[in-house]
Amino acid sequence: MLLPALRHPVVLAHQMANVDQISRGRLVLGLGIGWSLPSAEREWAACGADHKGRVRRLEEHVEVWRMLWRGEPVTHRGADVDLHEHRLGPLPWNPGGPPVLITAGNRGELLAAQFERFGRLGDGIITTYVHAEECRLVRERAEEALARTGVREPASPSASTRPCGWRTIPHGRARHDRVPRHLLRWRRALAGTMGLGPADTVIDALGRYADAGVTDLCIRFVGDDQLSQLERFTTEVLPTLCR
Repeated sequence: MLLPALRHPVVLAHQMANVDQISRGRLVLGLGIGWSLPSAEREWAACGADHKGRVRRLEEHVEVWRMLWRGEPVTHRGADVDLHEHRLGPLPWNPGGPPVLITAGNRGELLAAQFERFGRLGDGIITTYVHAEECRLVRERAEEALARTGVREPASPSASTRPCGWRTIPHGRARHDRVPRHLLRWRRALAGTMGLGPADTVIDALGRYADAGVTDLCIRFVGDDQLSQLERFTTEVLPTLCR
């Protein structure tokens, strides 16, 4: 998850275009506005950024990126950037730049402002800690937002909603004393939604998300045996998912 508002939009647009070129168009951006916590405020202050203005900054970032990625001279005066006949190069691998996924529906919180932001600026949605059934609701709200904003047709391939489940899946049993405290709290609260357990349990959990219309999953393991979990996942789970 990227917090673009902590960075300069022109520099970031250039960096992402380079990464997209190097990866031959495989870069996908997941954008969030960040937590509304005192610790987050201190983090933003350390970066010289205004925490209260993070929503405005994120939206302006996306608008500036898309203008620069067209390859034409950009003249733009905003709250945080002033451009005059500015060009960017190299351009991203694909016209228009990499897909921009906007965070929405995290932990099942369906906030109208998030979906409105996606409807205006996003190519898809990235979400975290949601049940498979909630993913269906996220997709419905996303399609409604596209239709309401009128920026793109809901059926447009370039605007397809892509809810991404950020799953925490320790394959097999993870010892509680080896799981980071903040992840252990989520594990206890969301047991049964994240595919915890042996291979057949994980496969069943991921299948439910696929049936709900999720097109991409970001798999995250917990504990200190990351490599062994990855190896078991690729040998015992991934072959079934690829069929």
